[in-house]
Order: sequence, then C-alpha cells, then structure tokens
Amino acid sequence: MAFMKIGFIGLGRMGSGMVERLLKHGHEVIVWNRSPNKTKEIAKKGATPSYDLDEFLSKLDGQKIVWLMLPAGSTTNDMIKILLKKLKKGDILIDGANDFYKNAEKHDKLCRKKGVHFFDIGVSGGTHGLENGYTLMIGGEENVFSKIEPFCKSLAPKKGYGYFGAAGNGHFVKSTHNIIEYVYLQGIAEGVELLDKKKIDIKKALEVWGPASVIKSWLVDLAEVALKKKDFEDISPNISSVTIKELNDTKKSVRGYTPAFDVATKIRKSSTKKEDKNFLLGKKTIAAIRREFGGHAVTKK
Repeated sequence: MAFMKIGFIGLGRMGSGMVERLLKHGHEVIVWNRSPNKTKEIAKKGATPSYDLDEFLSKLDGQKIVWLMLPAGSTTNDMIKILLKKLKKGDILIDGANDFYKNAEKHDKLCRKKGVHFFDIGVSGGTHGLENGYTLMIGGEENVFSKIEPFCKSLAPKKGYGYFGAAGNGHFVKSTHNIIEYVYLQGIAEGVELLDKKKIDIKKALEVWGPASVIKSWLVDLAEVALKKKDFEDISPNISSVTIKELNDTKKSVRGYTPAFDVATKIRKSSTKKEDKNFLLGKKTIAAIRREFGGHAVTKK
C-alpha cells in the first residue's frame, strides 16, 4: 500500500485511538503532542515518538502527510500557520477538528498559497472508534484524495468514509451529523421524561426498544447503559457542549430551517432552576449518554 507513513499531531481521546487503529492496520505513525506523556504512552503501542515539531517533520520523508486532531479555533489555526512555514509544495495537511466549514475553506486558501494540499475530515465514533471504526466525512482536492484514502480505509468501518467534494464540505457534513445528534438526544431525553411521569420502568423500556423497534439505535443502547450506572443519580443537568455556536453558524450560513435542533440547543443552554426542574431527568440523560459515546465530562451534584 502506497504512502504507509503518516504524522499525527494531537493525542487526545480521539487522536490516540485513531493512531492506535492505524498502527493495528500496519501503518507507520509519527506522533507529536504538546504533552510528552501522551507521546510516550502511544509510543509503547508502536507509534514513532517525536518531542518537537522539527523532529516530527524530519521523520516524515518524501511527501509529508500530517493529520491534526486538535481543538477547533486558535489551537488549530496557530498550528496550521506554524506548519505552513515548514511544509513544502506537494505535502498534505489534514484537519480533523469539529470546526465551522468556512474556516476549513480559509485554511484551504492558506495552504494553496504554499502549494500544500488541504483536507478537512469530520470524524465521528467517539471513544468507541478504536474498536468500531471512525466515520469520516472528507472534503478537499479530489485528485489528491487517493493519497490519503489508505488511511481512511484503515480508520473507518466498511462503507464508513466518504469524499464529499471541495474543502469545507467535510466539516459541513460533520456539523449536519452533530445537529442530528442533538435532535436524537433531545428525543430520547423527552421520552425518558414522559416515562418517568407515568412511573414506567425506564431501563426496561430502553431495553425492550433496543433489539428491533423503529427507534433502535446506538444512542438508545447507550441510554440504557448510562441509566444503569451507579452514579447516574449524582449527575447534574449541566451539559458542557462547545459546538453550539459552530452548529448554529452552519445552519444560518445556508438559511437552514431546524426547529427541532433549535429546541434542543435552547434546552441545553437553559440554566434556570425552573427549567431544570421541568427537564432535570432529561438533561441528566443527555449528559450521561454524551459521557458514554464521547467520554465527555459530567458534573456531579
């Protein structure tokens, strides 16, 4: 397989799992992270460690392919600017952050000025991606896509990755995915609230819905797991979601009509005692499910 070597910057919950999956599929992965402890940890599993950017890039011979899994915003923006001073014409830069798609279009323009090929890849799969595979939504230059496709095949489950056109489209598809996620979680939360009002066994209902109902889904399965955790009752209704602005910007940019999503975001941002009281169990359920699929932190009472 051509281009078996790739560089990875960012070894958080998603990044470290993605590196490990690439290693399991036989790729050579050069890694760098601001925290050297995470670099040392993944090196024990076969990754090639580096402890500064120059060392990192020196280990990527030939056409360099660098995948960023960093927080969206200034962290990613600054790293792209730093790398563009060091990368050469023909190299490939991939941004896997959850970012507003118009930022990916800006990054693409910056890269083109240096002759560097840019891809924005939305990544879904959370902390289960190492085992199940990561869903990849890809934007960038079509005639260069074949250079990174071997890595996409290794990261994703069968039929779990797709090329969607020009730079920006990958992040746009991922933002749409996240809007759907918000709506799904809101629906589950409302269902849990209704069951509770009638004193129905919620865990049993979720279990019965799991195998074959028309609302069968991984999120329903995770809701069942979440509500069975011993600390569920201690979870507060606070939902720390950093993507709301990005998702609202996405839907506004195309004048999208998303009433269900609008309600879901309003509920998440609500912090008044009255509203929390009316939807306390629902918000706790959303927070608990997010912990299950993405390792998102929950706060306790």
